[in-house]
Amino acid sequence: MVTLHTVGLGRTYAGPASVVALRDVNITINQGDYVAIQGPSGSGKSTLLNQLALIDTPTSGDYLIDGHSTLDLTDTGRARHRSATFAFIFQSFHLLAGRTVLDNVALGTLYRGLPARTRRTHAQQSLEFVGLAHKADQRVDTLSGGERQRVAIARAIASGAPVVVADEPTGNLDQASGALVMDTLERLHARGATVIIVTHDAAVAERAHRQLHVLDGHVTEAGSPSPTTAATAPTPAGRDSRVRLLDALTDAWRGLTTKIGRTLALIASVALGVGLALTTEGIAQTARFQVSDIFDATRNQRVALTSPSLDNGVNIPHLVSAVSDPEGLQRLGTVAGLEEAAIFVNHGHATITTRPADFNPQPFDVVGFVDAHLPGRLFQVDTAGAALSLSAGDVILGVQAAQTLNLGPLSASPVVWINGLPHRVVGILTDAGLNVSLLQSVIVAEEHAPLLTPTVRYASAEIRVVPGAAASVAHQAPLAWLPTAADQIRVEAPPDPTTLRDQIEANLATMLLTLTGVALLAAVLSLTNAMVTAVYQRTGEFGLRRAIGARRRHIRGLVLTEALVIGVLGGIVGAYLSVLTILAVTIARGWQPVLEPGLIPLGILGGVGVGLLGGLLATRRAARIEPSDALRS
Repeated sequence: MVTLHTVGLGRTYAGPASVVALRDVNITINQGDYVAIQGPSGSGKSTLLNQLALIDTPTSGDYLIDGHSTLDLTDTGRARHRSATFAFIFQSFHLLAGRTVLDNVALGTLYRGLPARTRRTHAQQSLEFVGLAHKADQRVDTLSGGERQRVAIARAIASGAPVVVADEPTGNLDQASGALVMDTLERLHARGATVIIVTHDAAVAERAHRQLHVLDGHVTEAGSPSPTTAATAPTPAGRDSRVRLLDALTDAWRGLTTKIGRTLALIASVALGVGLALTTEGIAQTARFQVSDIFDATRNQRVALTSPSLDNGVNIPHLVSAVSDPEGLQRLGTVAGLEEAAIFVNHGHATITTRPADFNPQPFDVVGFVDAHLPGRLFQVDTAGAALSLSAGDVILGVQAAQTLNLGPLSASPVVWINGLPHRVVGILTDAGLNVSLLQSVIVAEEHAPLLTPTVRYASAEIRVVPGAAASVAHQAPLAWLPTAADQIRVEAPPDPTTLRDQIEANLATMLLTLTGVALLAAVLSLTNAMVTAVYQRTGEFGLRRAIGARRRHIRGLVLTEALVIGVLGGIVGAYLSVLTILAVTIARGWQPVLEPGLIPLGILGGVGVGLLGGLLATRRAARIEPSDALRS
């Protein structure tokens, strides 16, 4: 049995001009009473209902339930009392759009800690009581106003609370629907429930056994109260203000799936942010690999040495013989980190024609290779499939020289005349490494070069090194090649590849990490804005949940669960989109894709992080909603 008793109860709303809504209210409502609260708009009748249902707190006086003061109750304590004592029916129904009638009625017992099967049974029985069992699986959006109000009554019945408070239950209904709703409330009262109604309608008030009038905050009772019903009061099942974990998760999932458009938009915002972040990180990894690959494949494995000028008379004759000495090539081969080397001597110009009687000879440099076998990893020579070796009378033409001479195909065994002497062309040099001047030269074995032109202009060495050894080889090679003139040798070597590569990778990583951070920040802000907006749109729903027994942590848990689900789904979608984007970019660029094995898990974690951060503000806002907001919404 529940008894409600106020002692000198008052409620004043603070502000620039304080408003006294209730003044010295002293009333008692016993179990089984049927009470109507009347009064003009702004008189304080809804404020009184809020006080009686523990939706609001008084500023003076006391309010007792079963003889116990409620003034010192914590927010959790008030939620427990609402869950155990009160059921609510609102003028605006406050049904969860998109959900079925049965789901809406079962919401009345969600915060009673009952098993899902028991909750559904109570909901079905309540629908039978109000005559809507045949519409249990319909969406509430398809119901008429009167049917929606009866669903709200069924939700109140399902809770099993002994006191039913109804704020203008017929305010939005036509006369026939209103009469049906009032008949249902009277049947509920006949079962032992205490019914408290706020109404403007005198006909509705007259059906109650007691009429309280509120005017300027003062409460008076008209006439003598009718005898209280002797029926046994209903007793709510379960535990006060508790929710099962599985039910909470199911409730959150249904909330997401019934608003599928909004949910997909939220998932898309997370997927976009996570996808951009993972894509930039993936492309960064791939780009780092390409940088390393390019460094390892080209200049960072090449070193070029050039002797001083040999035709000025200063260094002749000992240096001329030293640069072409095969022992110098052998000494180069002993340098640590060197893979392959070639030495060649520039002998100056010689006239070359493709016919013996050609009166328009072309001047080209004659270059003698100390080793008659050109190293295959240093130079690329087209030999038309034949083995390459420079014998007496054989030459190799640089590709640009061959184009200038309009040389025919190698398969035709072309011949050129050098200073009037015929020579067979055995190959076309297409890649000369760092010594691009060789592409415009005629190459012969060094031992035969003096026969074509005795001049010696300078000598060069082309060296291939193992990755990362260029700096070391560049330091040692001059001394190994020409010990007596090492300080006169010009060395061409790439900068330290490790340092340069690290600088490039660091700059690239900084830029892409910045883009990653911007993408994630955009996702968090987008989700935060969307979820806060959704919370404002759901004020009535959250107020209803608080009124029927949800604690603040239950509301926080609901919003945070929704945010996490959105984050996880958005993270999964974003991760897969990033994989597809990385593959598309790398295929288009001809790169080797680098995909981390943890990309998908990282996407999920990123989505969870975005969901948590994006949902924090919305969670805080939702938890601040008071039950009274449901009445005003």
